[in-house]
This record gives sequence, C-alpha cells and structure tokens, in this order.
Amino acid sequence: TERAGQYGIHGVTYRLTQGVVKNIIPAVASTNAVIAAACTTEVFKMATSCCNPLNNYMVFNDSEGIYTYVYEQEKNPNCLACSNKPQKLEFSKEAKLQEV
Repeated sequence: TERAGQYGIHGVTYRLTQGVVKNIIPAVASTNAVIAAACTTEVFKMATSCCNPLNNYMVFNDSEGIYTYVYEQEKNPNCLACSNKPQKLEFSKEAKLQEV
C-alpha cells in the first residue's frame, strides 16, 4: 500500500494484492503446462509420423473447458504487418495515430 501511495494509486490493500497474486501465479503455471504439452505433442507427431505437425498457428482456449485448434495463417503480400517487403508510409506531422 505504501508503494501504491507513492504513485498515486488509491484503493490498494493487502487483501486485494493477495487476490491478484493468487490469480496470476496459477495462470503462469498453467500457461507453462500448456506450452510444454503442445511441444511434447509436436515431438510425438514428428517422431511417429502419426499426423501432420503444427505449421504456424495454434489457438488455445480454456475459458469453458479446454479447446485447441490449429490452422495455417496465410500471408497477405500487401499487409504492413505480415509481408516481408518494406512499404513507405506518408502522412502529415499533425496526423493522429487513429488517422494513420
């Protein structure tokens, strides 16, 4: 609570902090377990040739049970984020990020 006060953050109590920590630590442990399981599954698939290995994208959802699926993400050659060719962007100095 003292450190929160130094930064002007109000309402932080010991109980609130404990509640947050109790939710974060299990989330980190379960995320590590999911990654380890996915890696192990991929090694098994490569070693046994039982099915196609993961190509480039996997979705994991555990909000209501466990559900995963895999699909191949396709690149758009005109996309600024996933294309490999540099693209020149021009905008005014006054432009806001939302306008760019």
